[in-house]
Amino acid sequence: MIVILNPKAGGGTALGKWRRIEPRVREFAGPFTTYVARDLGEVGARVAAALQDGETEFIGAGGDGTVNLVLTYILENAPRGVVETVKLGAVGLGSSNDYHKPLDKVKMIDGVPFKLDFISTIRHDVCLLTYRDESDALRSRRWIINASVGTTAEANHFFNNPNGPLRLFKRLMPSLAMAYAALRTIVRYKSRPMTITVDETETVQTRVKNLVIVKNPHFTGELSYDSPYEPGGGYFYVHLLKRVSAPRLVLTLIGLLRGKFSGRQRTGSWRATRVRINADSAFAIEGDGEVITAKGAYFSIVPNLIQVCT
Repeated sequence: MIVILNPKAGGGTALGKWRRIEPRVREFAGPFTTYVARDLGEVGARVAAALQDGETEFIGAGGDGTVNLVLTYILENAPRGVVETVKLGAVGLGSSNDYHKPLDKVKMIDGVPFKLDFISTIRHDVCLLTYRDESDALRSRRWIINASVGTTAEANHFFNNPNGPLRLFKRLMPSLAMAYAALRTIVRYKSRPMTITVDETETVQTRVKNLVIVKNPHFTGELSYDSPYEPGGGYFYVHLLKRVSAPRLVLTLIGLLRGKFSGRQRTGSWRATRVRINADSAFAIEGDGEVITAKGAYFSIVPNLIQVCT
């Protein structure tokens, strides 16, 4: 069993948390080897070498981006026929830990959520983002939790590239840091004209305030959409918020705090397997907390691709 630890998760607090809970993690998971993720190349090499040695049990210890990183390297390096046997666990050392939500339904060690039951695993869909970057090169990324365009993506970009106050908040008060990043972006972000095509059957042209594509509907602290979490359902849910007034936006946020979104004015929701997004200029796209910039994007899904711990 291999643990990939991201010491920078949680605003740099992950390593301290890990040292505190590591003995308890071993009680739940059994013996393992820990590798500290100093850089992406080293992580990829470690995962690839472990797979070649026959290892099939991995744990991502960090935030949502760490889970995504380990998943990505597994899928990129697993020999043919091995992916189906790999099992992915997680320890939530990040700021939001959306992968583990809802937090009232998961196990905790000293306030840290974890999914480490390698006996009772479930099969989970993996989503694929294919996009053209600003140099017009075709690229792809995988995600397993949620993805977004608009306010949420811009807020994640700011959260990952903080100014002085946000950097301090991330270390001392992660919940306040997320609220600060979100509110600052809400005030500054202007709705953008985009064309959204769902399952190649319905096209919407509108100014987008926020667009999310979710497997797990929970995101950014206590906010949640009202679509179900179905890990192996073979589809995702798309939630669109069009350009709205400031009061309407506040009401939408209050609704998300209560887990309600669908049916509100200036919104749209779909269950889908494919989504295409185009805009006149490059825009930010977030997937599992990591942000890229694209000129166009295509989201799809591979059903039941990997086993994840409960």
